[in-house]
Amino acid sequence: MRLLSAALVLMLAACAEPPREDPPPVVPTAPESATAEVAAKPAPPASIGANATTNAEGRMSVIDLTTCFELQQTGRLLLYDVRPTFVRAFGAIPGSVSWPKDRFEAGLPQHEPEVRAAVAAGKAVVLYCTDADCPDSHTVATRLAARGHDVAILEGGFADWKTAGLPVD
Repeated sequence: MRLLSAALVLMLAACAEPPREDPPPVVPTAPESATAEVAAKPAPPASIGANATTNAEGRMSVIDLTTCFELQQTGRLLLYDVRPTFVRAFGAIPGSVSWPKDRFEAGLPQHEPEVRAAVAAGKAVVLYCTDADCPDSHTVATRLAARGHDVAILEGGFADWKTAGLPVD
């Protein structure tokens, strides 16, 4: 029982972040249009390298559980798990790619080309964290939007996914 309590404390502490005075803006969009907006955004010119940033700010939105699941089931989704690696060991959404918040910079060379390729293929890029109170998905989404990418945050995170009885790895 003590081990379980310690693991729970570690999981919650891993998502902890000092409170922010200004939470990042999240612009809700209709789920159907979110995918269309992502698909309609022009790709950077071929002359821009894979690790270059665009000047335009990307957009952040929130995606509901049902829409996220539908996109996952139809292959129209690139899903990033931004929780700490050790937390992922307790379960993850099938098909999600681990990109922990604390490894954001180190993961850019690998994951930013994945994001561009997904958008070019008409897929939505979605991030998820532990639950609705975990700030990691907002932090990573803010960083990606600042680099010109349109991303969505899974409302309720992994906790709501699991509670809904959806598949878990």
